[in-house]
Amino acid sequence: LQPCVMGNLIPQNINLWMGSSQEGVSSGLHHDYHDNLYIVVKGTKRFRLYSPHDTEWMYTRGLLAKVHPNGRINYQGEKTTAYG
Repeated sequence: LQPCVMGNLIPQNINLWMGSSQEGVSSGLHHDYHDNLYIVVKGTKRFRLYSPHDTEWMYTRGLLAKVHPNGRINYQGEKTTAYG
């Protein structure tokens, strides 16, 4: 499956997240290791995006080893894999 909105990109990982709530739901502040294509079927979704340059002022899950220009984060003492 390769939607025309993705051009020549080939999906490497595909995840499906679904939720429903009358009060709304929140995923909390996090970073993803891969690009995302987000589709809202019903309702709205608000994103708050931060620059990789803001990372040093955030509460991260470990000590930063390197923050790449695309936002990918490497943590000290952790092996870097294709997933981060």
